[in-house]
Amino acid sequence: MALLFYNEYMTLKEIRISKGLTQKEVSELLNIPLRTYKRIESDYKYHNSLKYALAVNSLKEIKKNNKTRSSTKVVIVGAGYVGFSIAVLLSTFNKVTVIDIDNTKIERINVRKPLFYDPLIESYLHNKHLNLSASLPNKDIYKKADIVIIATPTNYIEENEEFDMSNVTNVIKDVREVNKESLIVIKSTCYIGYTETLNDRNVIFSPEFLREGKALHDNLFPSRIIIGGNKNEKTEKFASLLIKASKNNPQILYMSSKEAEAVKLFSNAYLAMRVSYFNELDSFAIKHNMNTNNIIDGVSLDPRIGDYYNNPSFGYGGYCLPKDTSQLESQFIDVINNDLITSITKSNESRKDMIVKDIINKLGEPLNNKTVGVYSLLSKVGTDSVRRSAIYGIIDELREKGVNILIYKDMSFEEFINNSDLILANRYSVELEKVKEKVYTRDLFNRD
Repeated sequence: MALLFYNEYMTLKEIRISKGLTQKEVSELLNIPLRTYKRIESDYKYHNSLKYALAVNSLKEIKKNNKTRSSTKVVIVGAGYVGFSIAVLLSTFNKVTVIDIDNTKIERINVRKPLFYDPLIESYLHNKHLNLSASLPNKDIYKKADIVIIATPTNYIEENEEFDMSNVTNVIKDVREVNKESLIVIKSTCYIGYTETLNDRNVIFSPEFLREGKALHDNLFPSRIIIGGNKNEKTEKFASLLIKASKNNPQILYMSSKEAEAVKLFSNAYLAMRVSYFNELDSFAIKHNMNTNNIIDGVSLDPRIGDYYNNPSFGYGGYCLPKDTSQLESQFIDVINNDLITSITKSNESRKDMIVKDIINKLGEPLNNKTVGVYSLLSKVGTDSVRRSAIYGIIDELREKGVNILIYKDMSFEEFINNSDLILANRYSVELEKVKEKVYTRDLFNRD
């Protein structure tokens, strides 16, 4: 049967063109370097040995892509870290349309420019054939959608002690006005119980577990896939799209939407708690003049604890951990055994107070003639995000105490170090090596 896929007298180039493939796409299908394929294509003596593999592999790939792309139309609302990374992931095999209110984002997506720092996303935009487009909000786009994924912001409102779910609710309303049957997948973080309140069996919650700067990588290699809703043909189809696009074999867990929402919040609260645990260990070591490295090494070699995610810092920050932890704490009010969960945020705040006190001790009085340089505002290494970075709280407290603050921006490195009495670095950089005696950091292992 394979011989029917091509004429045996066709050259390798003719077969490739007949399949509508570029040389790069064929080299990837055959798993050989592009340079090698170009040489093979131009040399007749290689034709007979590779013609069969080319025809079969390229035909299989075309059939696979066309089948998926023609059968599944995905609309993703929200082009942030979550929405855009999922869009890039799924558009390798499906027709994906991204909706966002930011026209600049729309323009960048449509010309294949990245929206934020993520090297793998940038590589996919430049090198992969993505069936991806973007648009400003338009209800007509929802009409033919098989799956609508919602990835809009859900900020935590302090006075309400609850996430603002209005963006998610409004999108669901817009979709249902024109499409009653599509599967709606909520990726935005919800308070526990939100999805149930919608009373729509075709709305599910499926949490993401992505790191800023590695969002696409974490989508390609998911630790698990959580489906919070009824197990049926539609939810299984959605799960199969994620599995097909992934490069590992993650476990799929089906559960109620309320349980899936709890998985998301408890996961991030645990990460925040672990950051706080090692920060408190570090604070204790500083107070009692002990070597933090030795203690952490000794603790972390226990396999039940593990030698990872244990590097002290100025506190946890970013977009997710602070708000998700606060939301979970607010839902623990009626739980008698709530001492641990409700203390995480307090621990993070007291860590910043301890850091400020230690900095002031190193500066010495008077403070009003001292300048503290801030090397970076980023919340973590490998990202361009400064959202709720822990260093902001430290800057505010130092300013309140009369310390001058100099942020390393729009100036040369020499100017920055020469005008700083002390340099704050939540995460260390080799650039600081020549002035390390000026640097204040609790980064012990040069990693997050």
